[in-house]
Amino acid sequence: MTKVAIPAEWPTDVWYGFTRHHFSVEGCAAWLVEPKFPCADHRWTWCTQWAEAFVPRVGTVALLEHGFYHAHVDVFKFKGSATGLTVMRKFQEQLAAMGLAPKTNLIGMSWGGFFSLRYVTTYPECVNAIYLDAPVCNAADEHPSAADRLPAIIEQFGETQEQLVSSRSNPLNCAEVLTQTGIPIFAVISGSDQAVFPPNNADILEQRLKAAGEEIVPLEYDDVEVGQGGKAFETVCGAKMFVYRRGSYGHHPHGLEDVTALLRFHWNSWEK
Repeated sequence: MTKVAIPAEWPTDVWYGFTRHHFSVEGCAAWLVEPKFPCADHRWTWCTQWAEAFVPRVGTVALLEHGFYHAHVDVFKFKGSATGLTVMRKFQEQLAAMGLAPKTNLIGMSWGGFFSLRYVTTYPECVNAIYLDAPVCNAADEHPSAADRLPAIIEQFGETQEQLVSSRSNPLNCAEVLTQTGIPIFAVISGSDQAVFPPNNADILEQRLKAAGEEIVPLEYDDVEVGQGGKAFETVCGAKMFVYRRGSYGHHPHGLEDVTALLRFHWNSWEK
């Protein structure tokens, strides 16, 4: 098996028991975590925002233990704009040139959901699967919970709120890209989320994906939270959106107490 060629001069530290390598892309801090026993295909996950938050709960540690690499680049200041997407693409190109798989699995929590959706609808050929958790989906969200997000998006995108409603810059208007390219999604939606209001975000995404021909797979507690994560993720690939709704949860905590379902989703998305 060929090795991923990580530059020896990159500074390292220990992250949840694994070696993490630090570098930068276009002035943005970035890092790559190396599994002890990598999968032969050098598969990897990419947390697009809040990469230090809820790490064990979103399955990252379990995935590293099973041979996935894991990476992050800090593009938060760009808020998912074209400039940020360019940095993200260069980041992925650099990792692929080092030997990582040419596609990645995205982990999108909150703002990270927005960055993930913006990236996948711009570069669908670069993404294998997406895990969304309490995701921001709507660039034009006028709910009070978006009072800070909307002005930041308007500033970075150079579009008015009225323009964003129908703009292709808004991921909600690109549902057909996800459906046509057959990229599976696992979405965890918290019914009591007042930080990212689901009816203005994930619920609309689900509706538009369904209208575009996506198969919507509702998940119950037993499918996700118990034991082996049920059988829901035995067949992951294709235009599917797995939706797990946690009615009593707020925006936090992200992730799951039992990450078996997450591990199965990510792992089986590669077994094509």
